[in-house]
Amino acid sequence: MHISISWLKRYVDIHETPEELAEMLTILGFEAEDGIDISSINNVVTAHIKSVEKHPNADKLSICTIDDGDEVHQVICGAPNVKPGLNVFLAQIGAEFSDGFKIKKAKIRGVDSFGMLCSEKELNLSDNHSGIMELSSDVTPGIPFQQYYKNHLLSIELDITPNRPDALSHYGIAREIAIKTSRELRLFSTYEPKIVQDVNENVKVIIDDPDGCPRYIAGVVKNIEIGPSPDWMIQCLASAGQRSINNVVDISNFVLLEMGHPTHIFDFRLIPTNTIGVSRAKDGQIFTTLDEEKRTLNSEHLLITDGETPIALAGIMGGLNTAVKEDTHTVLIESAYFDPITIRKGSKSLGMLTEASRRFERGADIEGAYSAFWRIVELLVNHANGKMASNIVDNYAKRIQPPNIVLRHKHATSILGFDISESFIKDSLEKLGVQIQKQKTDEWLCIPPSHRPDLEREIDLIEEIVRIHGYDQIPDNANFSSLYPDKEPDPTNKLKDIFTSLKGFGYQQCYNNSLQSLTIAELAGSAPVETINPLGEQMAVLRTCLFPGLLQNADYNANNGNKNVMLFEYGQIHQRNGDGFENIVETSLVSGITTGLYTKKDVHFNNDTIQDLYLLKGTISTLILSLLGEAPDYQISQSITFHSAFNVVFQNIVIGKIGVFSDSYKYKLSINLKDIYGFELFVEPLLELLNIPNYYKKVSTYPKIQRDLNFIFDESTQSQEVINAIMSKQYNNLTDVVPSNIFHHENLGSGKKSIVFKFTFQSDTKTLEDTEVNPVINEIISVVKSGFDGKLRAL
Repeated sequence: MHISISWLKRYVDIHETPEELAEMLTILGFEAEDGIDISSINNVVTAHIKSVEKHPNADKLSICTIDDGDEVHQVICGAPNVKPGLNVFLAQIGAEFSDGFKIKKAKIRGVDSFGMLCSEKELNLSDNHSGIMELSSDVTPGIPFQQYYKNHLLSIELDITPNRPDALSHYGIAREIAIKTSRELRLFSTYEPKIVQDVNENVKVIIDDPDGCPRYIAGVVKNIEIGPSPDWMIQCLASAGQRSINNVVDISNFVLLEMGHPTHIFDFRLIPTNTIGVSRAKDGQIFTTLDEEKRTLNSEHLLITDGETPIALAGIMGGLNTAVKEDTHTVLIESAYFDPITIRKGSKSLGMLTEASRRFERGADIEGAYSAFWRIVELLVNHANGKMASNIVDNYAKRIQPPNIVLRHKHATSILGFDISESFIKDSLEKLGVQIQKQKTDEWLCIPPSHRPDLEREIDLIEEIVRIHGYDQIPDNANFSSLYPDKEPDPTNKLKDIFTSLKGFGYQQCYNNSLQSLTIAELAGSAPVETINPLGEQMAVLRTCLFPGLLQNADYNANNGNKNVMLFEYGQIHQRNGDGFENIVETSLVSGITTGLYTKKDVHFNNDTIQDLYLLKGTISTLILSLLGEAPDYQISQSITFHSAFNVVFQNIVIGKIGVFSDSYKYKLSINLKDIYGFELFVEPLLELLNIPNYYKKVSTYPKIQRDLNFIFDESTQSQEVINAIMSKQYNNLTDVVPSNIFHHENLGSGKKSIVFKFTFQSDTKTLEDTEVNPVINEIISVVKSGFDGKLRAL
């Protein structure tokens, strides 16, 4: 936002240089740059246009006679607003601009030109190049641009954060300076003129949507004379980068930049019903705005009507059908408060960001609407010869109550990390306009002013106190409190070990969009969570699974020549189990996919190693073993995603899943790769297991005894189920059971297979004898026979 320093001085004394002022405002939370770089502009002076004639060889060019205080020059100009009597900036021959452009004597369509009349863009004052810059009528020709800028146009550029609508005005910034420096803020006096009431000018305001428009103020001013604005107003607008148009338009723009509250002025003769209505638009309704663009509206848009016909797009832009014209003599003034969300939705859907919508969608001052109305009336009376012709109509349809906030001195001191006096807190709050009432020894009840909608909680007031104190004045301290004390500042920190291990196995980490299309989200078999105002169909819901993004990554790589892919991603998925926020379930996952070759044949490897489910299982087992000290078990499970799926189980807790992606799932995602394997690790149970302390276990120094047993099973029997049944008996000294061989042959019988298990025995206290192992072997044979109908077979 462009802030004029000379304009600020109307409300508060300023002794700082532009650089010092910019630094002060930056510390206050408004990122500031000290003005515009004009150092490269030279040989530009103020000048007076004495006469203007049509160019004989060009319809859009004019021949101007220019007085620069020393000489009279002939200059060719194509600006639409050039006319005799204007004071302007003249770039003399030899003038050079920041882009390297240099003014020379030129012959334009056969006529000599000795200079150039400048727009604001050429002088680096703004991006406006619609016409030459007009100066006030009291300007003396011959003043160098650098000097004029320093005296009248000195400014700073501010970046106002969205939560501070009160700072989108000169008065708002002046208020901040006064608070910081303890200087006097020159307040507005409410102007209420004598009303010469005319029954023909009375107006009625009907609000059909009080949620969209809680307050609407209107009144009629007659005997308006359209003409030029006063020099001081032209000067103020120019210093803020605005070009003067006429007194009525300038007054509305001036109040917007002065007070920060948008208003609108209608030609009252074009409102035959003497009625103002506020209602929602109809879907598909067409309305032409002031910029002569036809807009297609919907029920999200709020309209101002004359009771029947739309005359303005509320909070965004007025209508062409009631615009003020040169022959306007009676006007209706609008000063209203519109709901921020309503204006934001309407502005965004039409792609219209105006100065009015920018302020309304951030939260204007509902009480400031009254002051802004009378400020407009005052300026119309004083500078357009207007007379108030109707009573003010103030339809306050829905009161907005400010919050009651309890501020605790002890808590503020704890949050800030240093002692701050009660007197400073009280003084700071009073400067901010906060109403305060002592409740307890160190506690205040606070009611923020209407122009600060961002003050909602205790922490907001604490932030304001330290802002006024100065962030740069906070003493160094090693100990600070927090609103959210936690024994574990980052509970997910241990996930780094998982990421590091996966990268060590050859996986690369991805970051995909957390939004998906409804079609893709429904593939997971759970109800997705829809977003409000989605950017498009492809980002309509929160994702329900991480696999679609990873598979699309792999497919993209394959289409670009890389078919050997190992990827993983950490993220959250969401599903809806019912209505309301409480039924939205968020789950954190680490998911990965692998396809193609794990290693290629080269000088280090004799053969290609192809990715398969067993390789993936080995990776996950090694990962869990390194993290938790034991390898996990695997149990057959069902999955919409995989056609062969296994749960990853650790100490009877399911911590993940692995499998082979089904062809139907890949088809629905348009993935052309053949064999793709995937895994999911559930973060919450993993973190709980990772937080369990690991205790040292002495390594046995005694020898191991290994025995092999060969059993014949039905083809459907899973080796892991057999192992789980054996280990659940907790036999003494049995430390490990693994399947070492699986054999299929017709001699075994139809639907049969042979599995060889290797059993490891070891004691921590002695060397085991056969007499201690053999009884356990016999019990194992019995368990396998009774539980799985397994028949012992000779090795």
